[in-house]
Amino acid sequence: EKTSMSKAKKAGKISIVIIVVAAIVAIFSSIVVTYENEYKLVRVFGKVDRVITEEGISFKIPFIEETDTIPKQILLYDLPASDVITKDKKTMITDSYVLWQITDPIKFAQTLNSSIGNAESRIDTVVYNSIKNIIGSWPQEEVISGRDGELSEAIMNSVGDKFNQYGLKLLAVETKQLD
Repeated sequence: EKTSMSKAKKAGKISIVIIVVAAIVAIFSSIVVTYENEYKLVRVFGKVDRVITEEGISFKIPFIEETDTIPKQILLYDLPASDVITKDKKTMITDSYVLWQITDPIKFAQTLNSSIGNAESRIDTVVYNSIKNIIGSWPQEEVISGRDGELSEAIMNSVGDKFNQYGLKLLAVETKQLD
């Protein structure tokens, strides 16, 4: 009788330990910490349920809700240097960078799958095409003299609001080098 009683006590103690450990795991997996330079997307079964935009601690339902972190700060994308041909058929090498920011985290998640790489790929394509079109419509002399702002302004105007559909905003397109 004594051994069956001690076995029952041991089983009871083990169950309590298991329940306490499970409760601790559930509590810690429900805490979401958001920093000032990020958004937290809370997903329920993969679909965005809500966005946490304010810094601080918030909570989610453990094992049902998951979180993704998306940067809120201004990001830099360095376009690869590329050849472009001016209106007067002269080849130039342009090396530019883009400053951009995520303005709508839900659109960003839905259209680009919360991927910075996907966003940079879209930025690369659209900005490169704009650079190519602008420089292709200007003579070389005008491209060189336009380095003090006119070229960047023309590129930004050409890009326009094409990135609104992705929840992104281009803040600047600047040319580092133009040979």
